[in-house]
Amino acid sequence: MKNMNVLSVVLILSIVLAGCANGPQYRAAKNGGNGYSDIKVSDDRYRVQYTSNREDVLSVTNHALFRSAQLTQQQGFDWFVVTSRETFVDRKQVQPDASISFMRSQASTRECGLLTCTERHQPIDEMGLELANNRERTEVQSILEVRMGKGMQVNEDSYAVVDVLQNLQPN
Repeated sequence: MKNMNVLSVVLILSIVLAGCANGPQYRAAKNGGNGYSDIKVSDDRYRVQYTSNREDVLSVTNHALFRSAQLTQQQGFDWFVVTSRETFVDRKQVQPDASISFMRSQASTRECGLLTCTERHQPIDEMGLELANNRERTEVQSILEVRMGKGMQVNEDSYAVVDVLQNLQPN
């Protein structure tokens, strides 16, 4: 019976931890989910969006810049300028946070007669599940409108594709 309880706890913890193991990933967004998406506005202009609910504002903005550099390179350009920049932070209530606990203790009883006392020890296994409803999920979204160019960079506000790809490479 004890092995069954321990096995149950290990199984539940494994499932919970497996759900937490997926960290942020740089990838294309699927069905409006996390990741990047882009729209061609004209031959040299794109709108790039990166959305994540697992990263901070700086990381999301860096991913949007990195995607802009990838796109600029794919289109055969050398640099890009961010002509418009928007960042949205949206906090949403999420499903309950679960906490699982397992405790093993021992109950002792002492019975005394006229001449002697006897002690009995009985192991007690307790397992608990606690749900908390007060967690929020923060979704961060960075939207950049970029204009691409070739040759010499037009000004100090432009980004060289090579530099961005080298310095903002996602993990």
